Parts: sequence; C-alpha cells; structure tokens
Amino acid sequence: KMKSNPTKNTGEVANQVAFTSNHEVLEAAFQFAYNGYYYMFFSKGSCCGYDKTRPAKGKEYRILACRSKSPTGGFVDKNDNDCRNNGGTIVLESHDWVYGPGGQGIYNDPKYGPVLYYHYVDTRVGYGDGDKRFGWNKLDFSSGWPKV
Repeated sequence: KMKSNPTKNTGEVANQVAFTSNHEVLEAAFQFAYNGYYYMFFSKGSCCGYDKTRPAKGKEYRILACRSKSPTGGFVDKNDNDCRNNGGTIVLESHDWVYGPGGQGIYNDPKYGPVLYYHYVDTRVGYGDGDKRFGWNKLDFSSGWPKV
C-alpha cells in the first residue's frame, strides 16, 4: 500500500501473487478489474534477442492470466492452479507470424470494450529487438476467462 505521498510505502509486507519455479522469467504484471474479478495479466518466457538466440518452442514470451476476487491475492488460473505455483492461463502466444507477444496492458475502450495491447516480433520483418511491433486485440470474457 502507498501512503498519500507516493514516494513512501506504508511499511506493510508485499504479497507474492505469482511465481514460476521452472527458471522462466515472469514479468510485466498488469491488473484489470472486470465483472467482479481482478485479472492479473503477465508475460512469461524469453522476451528479447531473438535475432541472436531463439528459445525452445513454447519458451518465448507469451501472455497469461490468473484471476481473484481480491486485488491482493488468491490468483488462480482457469484450472484452479495457484499463480504462486506456476499457474497461468494462456491468453496470447506465438502464432503465424506473431512471435513472442508480451509487455501487455488492457484498455477498456468505449467502442470495443476491453482491448489487450502488447509488443511482438513480426517474423516477416525480422527477429531483432528493434523490429518489434505494437499489437492489439479485443478481449472476449464471455467464458469468464479472457481470450483474443
């Protein structure tokens, strides 16, 4: 929790809400409240340097989500796996010419509703970090879980 002066915290201990034990990077968490849940979107995997070394298939950057009724914890994936114990439901991963999507956020657009935005590599252009593109997709929550 932050004090009214945002340069200091209240001194409370931070809550661990996500963790991976398989040596993959987990970063860029973004929380989005929707229909009574707090969805935590995060990126997992290798994000950068694809022009030099590409990770094994499925280990490149990808976007996952967990949800909770509380913004401070109890996040689980679609299969009820705890997000603090390798949980996470895939929202967007590499496909076709989109490679390594991640670094995401959500914008609740007045026309389209929830929109997922992210960066990715367009394999038709190149794999370098300087070749990354900006992407966005409408999110569908009709099942209770976000999907593009």
